[in-house]
Amino acid sequence: MTELTLVMAVYGQPLMLLEQIKTIMHLSEMVWAHLHVVIVDDHGTPPVDPLLVYNLDRLCKSAKLFRVDKDIPWNQMGARNLGMQHSSGWCLMVDPDMVFDDPTLRRMLEAAEKLTRGHVVKYALKHKNSGKLDMTSPNTWLLHRDDFFAVGGYDEDFAGNKGWSDVQLLDILRACYKVQERSDLWAHFYGNDSIPDAMVKSLDRSTSANKKKRVKKVAQARKAGGWARWAKTERVKAERLRFPWTQLYPTPSETSRQKS
Repeated sequence: MTELTLVMAVYGQPLMLLEQIKTIMHLSEMVWAHLHVVIVDDHGTPPVDPLLVYNLDRLCKSAKLFRVDKDIPWNQMGARNLGMQHSSGWCLMVDPDMVFDDPTLRRMLEAAEKLTRGHVVKYALKHKNSGKLDMTSPNTWLLHRDDFFAVGGYDEDFAGNKGWSDVQLLDILRACYKVQERSDLWAHFYGNDSIPDAMVKSLDRSTSANKKKRVKKVAQARKAGGWARWAKTERVKAERLRFPWTQLYPTPSETSRQKS
């Protein structure tokens, strides 16, 4: 079976992150044997404890922890870029409140096994309280790391304010690849009714500033001949990881010892 990397950005959500990690630690050995985990702490408070990731690394194929060293509001797209930068192969991008238990992750592994490059899965969310399936979220992806960067990854021009970076990536992926919307593949979605910090509520949630940027991006793409052409000529040249960051686990010295 193919290997899969779970890529997660977190911003000061200790209760939700603990639920996520506890669920991973209760997966079966079969799933652990094919699972890598990359967590990016987007400079949240409290910071993610490296010991949590150490414990995952004892079980899964591998586990890594990075921390963004600058507090940039709504920098999830940059944090996801950082996580994908340190991943390989097929990647499952999640938020802390998108949780895969053993049966659902087994189905995702089976789906990844059948995928070929140029194909992307947009998975559903199953609301924890109501059981309702939702396909409207624009940031639920199973895709190949190299396909992600071939179209520039996330656009970090949107960092600093909420919204629209996921929608733009959705436009680009649909223009460049075959996107499969799979309601049979889903994550358990936790709302604040389930866990108090499942949603980030400490930042301004207005999307008006990024909507103005979005209008300009649409015009640029139209002028270039569409999202696919714009992404492959302009997005791939754009600067990524516009912030300092540190690898917290394994540390560079630990990584060197593992390789020697």
